[in-house]
Amino acid sequence: MLVPIQIDATQAKVRGIQEGWWATTQFGEPISGPYPTKEAAIVAIAKRGEDQPTGRPGESGPAPEGT
Repeated sequence: MLVPIQIDATQAKVRGIQEGWWATTQFGEPISGPYPTKEAAIVAIAKRGEDQPTGRPGESGPAPEGT
């Protein structure tokens, strides 16, 4: 199950990701994000498509289906 977690600038730097709201595993592993608000992260968790951003520098996420 994914949960929304806010990752601040310090945590983001340590993890090598961008700060913001993330969809994370129950163990705190960021799966998709960052999102600007908790609500946006909840919506993303609900629809959890392959086109979600990775939030890692230089990565834009997987290509949408059909491309």
